[in-house]
Amino acid sequence: MASRQEQITTVLDHLSSNAGTDVSGVAAVSMDGIVLVSKMSADVNADRVGAVAATMMGVTRRVSGELKIGMTEETIIKADNGLFMVLPAGDQSLLAVNLRQGANLGLVRIEARDAAKAIAQIL
Repeated sequence: MASRQEQITTVLDHLSSNAGTDVSGVAAVSMDGIVLVSKMSADVNADRVGAVAATMMGVTRRVSGELKIGMTEETIIKADNGLFMVLPAGDQSLLAVNLRQGANLGLVRIEARDAAKAIAQIL
């Protein structure tokens, strides 16, 4: 049987292939920012991405709580040259997705939600 890391790698590969060129990098991250599996491009520091993803989710959850709008389903940053999305993958991990500018956000969101559910089941 494949290890958890191998199973998560398969999920991330599936997400990347289904989203085509829209996804430029993807990582599974623990809630404390430790990278479990990374498929980020070589010019991106995966450890920093893990720390940023965990921080983003923590802040977003606090804001959601203060505003009493429910549990955070995803956080998206739109920048000049792309997007960065973080989703919970169960209670103990996150899915971080780096997207190119002009990406089909609807398709990527569907694929990312499926991947996050699969990662949660693995862990």
